[in-house]
Amino acid sequence: MKYILFFIITLCCLSSNAQTVSYTYKPLAAEGCRMQYSVAKQDTSYYIIATVSSDRMRFLKEPQMRIRTFNNIVLSLGGTTLDNRDETAGVIVGNIVIPVTEIHSSAQFPITPSQFEELKNGISKIRLDMTPMNHERTFDKDKIGKKIYKFYLQAKSKDDNF
Repeated sequence: MKYILFFIITLCCLSSNAQTVSYTYKPLAAEGCRMQYSVAKQDTSYYIIATVSSDRMRFLKEPQMRIRTFNNIVLSLGGTTLDNRDETAGVIVGNIVIPVTEIHSSAQFPITPSQFEELKNGISKIRLDMTPMNHERTFDKDKIGKKIYKFYLQAKSKDDNF
């Protein structure tokens, strides 16, 4: 029992230090997805990296991300697709093997420091151009905006503390 409790506490501590913020969104069971967002810095440019795990959704070749903050400011970011990969497994039900496919698709969106400053007020709505349908999510309370801003501050301080 002690080992199980120790394992659960360790797992919680490790996951709290992760540099991604995510949510699961299932408006309809078939089109459900898991979205993850992180921040990366390359040279002097900053990027928001978005990753979707779904049974059918993929980023377009040149996707768009639209963000509405709680101050009613709209940011429009153009991006590029980094990766589209499929994972296929089978589930055995009786004598039948049912194939299950999960798609992981990633895209990066360049963003300026002044646009990051807007995100600290929180994100009320986000829309990502995808195929076969766009991903759109509205938030009553901020779930990802302040965390993405915090990731930006951490990436910025890494250069300052070199």
